[in-house]
Amino acid sequence: MSGNNENNYGWISTLRGFAALLVFTAHLPIPWPGQMGFIIGRAGVAIFFLIMGYLAVQARQKRTRKQYLFNRFVRMYPVFWLILTATFIAKIIVWRASLFGHLKDLLFNMTLFNEFLGSDCIIGTSWMMPIQVCFFVALAVLSADFFEYASEKTIENIFIAGGGFTVFISLLRFITDKPFPTAFGLLLLLGLIGIQYKEYGGNNSISYGDIHGVSRYLEIYAVAFVPSVILAYKWDAIGYIAAYVIGIALFVLADKYKVSVEAMNKLGSVGFSFFLVSDIPHIILEKIIITNGSVIKLVLFIVIKFAASLGLAHLLTKYVEKPMLSKAKSIEMSMK
Repeated sequence: MSGNNENNYGWISTLRGFAALLVFTAHLPIPWPGQMGFIIGRAGVAIFFLIMGYLAVQARQKRTRKQYLFNRFVRMYPVFWLILTATFIAKIIVWRASLFGHLKDLLFNMTLFNEFLGSDCIIGTSWMMPIQVCFFVALAVLSADFFEYASEKTIENIFIAGGGFTVFISLLRFITDKPFPTAFGLLLLLGLIGIQYKEYGGNNSISYGDIHGVSRYLEIYAVAFVPSVILAYKWDAIGYIAAYVIGIALFVLADKYKVSVEAMNKLGSVGFSFFLVSDIPHIILEKIIITNGSVIKLVLFIVIKFAASLGLAHLLTKYVEKPMLSKAKSIEMSMK
């Protein structure tokens, strides 16, 4: 497998910011036609998982197993817990709900695996985070150099097994009409595609012909993806197909043309907090600004929500996330 320019990641920051903006936009109270809102949001999610896979192996290779797990934990959970608690309190106050009656939901959400425990997400966008956790744990279990030395046949078998599992889960969902997690398999495999893209593509001379190194994995993914979304989501499958295709295309194009937009870079630097914290101003604004089809009120809602979300994300990143990661770094270095 051929490596890439490790320092040429400017486009990743831009793409991360754009993905965060897509997810944010999808959750605005805009009367989207058909599945447009869903497609916008899920395309952003697809980009997030491709980026996650693209960067994951390098992060793993720099650390021991314990260091990697600690690093991922610190990067995901503490800030999430803070935003989760704030969102929970906002919902309790604004919705005048019972504090003690919903404490169980808060505790379940703190694990990130609340949906598997029978509790809805307090933060709507957090539904994808347990899949990320599983992805990171799987990487920690594997040796740091697994993807560097694994044969193409081994990787192909992983894709086949993952695709088969995803189709099986979708079939169970179709037969039982219960919400078996089809997205779990689809997004994990997308993360693996990000890893393989990092190994085979991602350099200044890349062309569409250069993607032949990952084309067989994309083919396996497509073979599993199409029947999975049809079985699991029936008539909504078109939206899923469109969203993932758009997400993958935007990822490849951003790399090919090394897209860099300063505004998106800045948004990408606070992207994790941004798409999580945006539920708080949304909850409050829903009580203050009743749009009722008014374009002016809708624009006001969007502008205030964006400004408030960006401001909160900046404060969290500057005064919580960065200082915490800095302190955690010394702890990480002491681990073996």
